[in-house]
Amino acid sequence: MTTRPSTPHGAGAPAKAPAKVTPARVLAFVLVAVVIIGGGAYLAGRVFLGQRGTTTVAEAIPTRISMEGFDPKVITAKPGQTITLDWWNTDGAMHLQGGVHTMVSDALGIRLELPAESRKTVTITAPASPGDYDFWCDSCCGGRESPTMHGTLRVEA
Repeated sequence: MTTRPSTPHGAGAPAKAPAKVTPARVLAFVLVAVVIIGGGAYLAGRVFLGQRGTTTVAEAIPTRISMEGFDPKVITAKPGQTITLDWWNTDGAMHLQGGVHTMVSDALGIRLELPAESRKTVTITAPASPGDYDFWCDSCCGGRESPTMHGTLRVEA
């Protein structure tokens, strides 16, 4: 059996000239990079930073719902006080049962739904009796049984 001597990859083939770098190619590369990076930053910003700070309702409490639960976890009010929440959902529809997160509380008499990646203003009246009132999301993430999908309306005298 005869073996041939090995040659380096591409040996014997004529060398290719490197691609010519022109100002037009550089500009095209930069534009494509800016579009891709800018688009990624925009999408990531919406997910990680949410929409906080864009409410148009004076004194509304920014309240985010996501797979991590409610933020803030505790909302404070006085007995009988009407509070306004700027409620926003940072999750995509594919992550949510029925495409919504909910805010449910038997004690507060509420059952609200918020579609994926949306926001709305919600008004709740605090009970007359001081105490902690639980609310939760029952549309996904384990529902009422999930320890992370709860919030508290704390009514202070």
